Amino acid sequence: MAAFQDYWSNKQVYDANQLQNLQTILPKPAENAVFNSSILFKTIDDRQYMTDQELRYFIHNNFLSIIANVLDPAVAEKYTAAFMDTRFLDGFIDVLSRVQYFDPDTVVRLNMIIYHYMMFEGRKPEVKQRMLDIGYIINRGRLIILKKYGMSNVLENRLMIARYSDFNLNLCVKRTDLVIITSRELYNLLNIDDFDDLDNSVDTLARILVDLYRIEDWMYVLPYIMLDVLPDNDGSQKTQWITEDVETMDSTLHLAILHVLETMIGSSQYLSSILESYAEGYRLMNSKRPIRFSFQRISYDYPRIKTVVQELKDQKKIYVP
Repeated sequence: MAAFQDYWSNKQVYDANQLQNLQTILPKPAENAVFNSSILFKTIDDRQYMTDQELRYFIHNNFLSIIANVLDPAVAEKYTAAFMDTRFLDGFIDVLSRVQYFDPDTVVRLNMIIYHYMMFEGRKPEVKQRMLDIGYIINRGRLIILKKYGMSNVLENRLMIARYSDFNLNLCVKRTDLVIITSRELYNLLNIDDFDDLDNSVDTLARILVDLYRIEDWMYVLPYIMLDVLPDNDGSQKTQWITEDVETMDSTLHLAILHVLETMIGSSQYLSSILESYAEGYRLMNSKRPIRFSFQRISYDYPRIKTVVQELKDQKKIYVP
């Protein structure tokens, strides 16, 4: 439990500037007659003494406060402990299953909790399954869009948890990319080993990307995707996870990104805006950082992209890396 708490504390420090003001979601006494912070702090510690019904009542009446306090370093330890308690999780899931709508901030905060538990080395199978169950509930509206690909429920859930696991889009992109390139199920589903079926593999992955990142968001998404570069496997323990299959999936992801830009962006004007935004963002961030591939060197299989890249250079003196 301490390791999970340390991991979570470090995560909070890293993202301190990304989180929105948690006070905006804390219940006000006038809105919740039974809410009292001192009682809340006591009862979360004494949850084992509550009956199942009392526990559910407590969770129901303090739902948003519980989520907020998991993200509050001052009291996070007792709340992360609660989220490793299967009895508490069963009550939490029961309350969640009765909620018809989750606001976007609540979805992100719960996905943050799930994601970081899934990354916790000391995770327990019974807690992990309940965390996934929470993911199924809070992401249910978004999971529908992935049903057409024939993925397992687990893979769909993992993708959505990663996609909405933080308020920082950069982190979400990195985590989602990681799920994509390391998923053996997705590798098989895309039929990656059949080179003759590469076009279909790329098209399917491109459509998955568009379902995860809406077309209207690609102006913000593309810089982070392009800067999420797979390191070389140097034989060390740190990079041993980078297998040949992972490298192949990452290469397929390159092609899927190009396929989205070439065929799925509605207008050349919007494509130009996306690439201009990427070029400017790259220049401001660090022009020496490695990128997935160079738009200056793509093949003539992508004439639309090449035309826009050249126009930006000729007309606006903008170099798209």
